[in-house]
Amino acid sequence: MPVLQTIMDRVGSLTRIQRSIAEYVLKHPDQTFKMSITELARKTGAKSESTVVRFYRDLGFESYHDFKVTLATEIAGNSFYHTYEDITSDDSITTVKRKFFEGSAKTLHRNMYSISDVLLQQAVDLICGCKRLIIIGFGTSGSLASDAYFKFLRLGIHCFYYPDPHYTAVMLAEPQEHDVVLAISYSGESKGAVIPVKKARPVAKVIAITGAKDSPLGNIADVCIATESEEVNYRTDAMIALIVHVAVVGTLFTGVSLRMSPASLRSLEKTKQALSYLKF
Repeated sequence: MPVLQTIMDRVGSLTRIQRSIAEYVLKHPDQTFKMSITELARKTGAKSESTVVRFYRDLGFESYHDFKVTLATEIAGNSFYHTYEDITSDDSITTVKRKFFEGSAKTLHRNMYSISDVLLQQAVDLICGCKRLIIIGFGTSGSLASDAYFKFLRLGIHCFYYPDPHYTAVMLAEPQEHDVVLAISYSGESKGAVIPVKKARPVAKVIAITGAKDSPLGNIADVCIATESEEVNYRTDAMIALIVHVAVVGTLFTGVSLRMSPASLRSLEKTKQALSYLKF
């Protein structure tokens, strides 16, 4: 049986503890099959080995050994779950394409299970309840911040985005009640983002999208959505991380859209019509 697909199909119906095991296996399949049952229980916070036993038996396996062997065989036959490959100067464009696309797909898959649904919902709730949404992002994150601004603006949300950190600093110098700041920074160390955000708290609520949970930005956020990516050559890790951040922004936008009033949805339709003249 396809182990990983079976786990994905059943993850929603598992108990809280069993779900933590399932999410770990989906996130680290290439490490799981090397672990003893005791190690897996410890890594996933399971109360005992018996919890792991119930987990693999619910999947249809008689023993932990059978579970590991089947998982290892599945991974060996599927390059999607192989570890990342560094891009080298000798790689052809065909090889670069394969490595980049496989790395992107694997990172998206892993983050789908590692990013907390609870945190995403909290972020959606904050955005839906805000009076002003101030979006921050510079450098590589600036293009995504601009896209997020455009998306939420179309919903009729009173939002702001300035590509210049000086304007951002002025905007956050006098935060208002029910302000929400959406700060996007791969490193979480951008002074242009961290310093104004720090001054805006505790009046404004802060949502951070970052690749470093324990960074200066992550540590001051009310909701920190931390993503993961592998370190590889030629800075493709940063590019792949940006793809994950795009997916996070898209998830938040869709979540907010589903919660918004009919008036907001009408606003979205009006902006769509307003832009129609730009297309043939």
